[in-house]
Amino acid sequence: MTIRTVVFDVGETLVDETRIFARWADRFGIPHMAFFGTIGGVIASGGTLTEGFRLLVPGFDLARESARWRAEDPGGEREHFGARDLYPDVRPAFATMRDAGLSLVVAGNQPPEAGPALAAMDLGVDGIGISDDWGVAKPAPEFFDRVVELAGRSRPGITPGEILYVGDRVDNDVVPALKAGMRAVLLRRGIYGYRHSAMDDAARADAVLDDLYQLAAWIAAQD
Repeated sequence: MTIRTVVFDVGETLVDETRIFARWADRFGIPHMAFFGTIGGVIASGGTLTEGFRLLVPGFDLARESARWRAEDPGGEREHFGARDLYPDVRPAFATMRDAGLSLVVAGNQPPEAGPALAAMDLGVDGIGISDDWGVAKPAPEFFDRVVELAGRSRPGITPGEILYVGDRVDNDVVPALKAGMRAVLLRRGIYGYRHSAMDDAARADAVLDDLYQLAAWIAAQD
């Protein structure tokens, strides 16, 4: 079935989270190499990002620490992202895909602040979906129901099989998107992307690619 809409995850798909994690490391006074290495090691051994944080900062609670950080530095960047954090392939690859007649949508697990931040980047997308605004997060099936609904606003009557979901994780992106009837591409970048590309379930993706230039070329070759 022809791909009509491409839906993108946010973190480590469109946004390079290096500066965000570096700010977390600085907040706790942990050298960047130790911070990134420990987080990566936990994920590589099958653990979660939260477990990595708690190994470094015993008792870490994201909601509590984020609230404390916000109170201390209300005008700072903290754990948020901006246009300077976009991967360099995003804008040119998006332009190529739009020129090919594709609708582009962004939908990911993000806090409410992410919606306005993405909108301010003027990426030329047809919709932005944020988990905290929707009240449902990946990998829940209801999240992908909302993705189809969002895609339908610019492509009335679109079916899940005409939607390609692109993300950096097998568990949150590829597998649930496929279960929802969509096609799925695993992007091999970011802390999760490299690890997940080596998992058995990565073979379930329609493709495992290294960047959005490859994605645009791969989609073009599907016709």
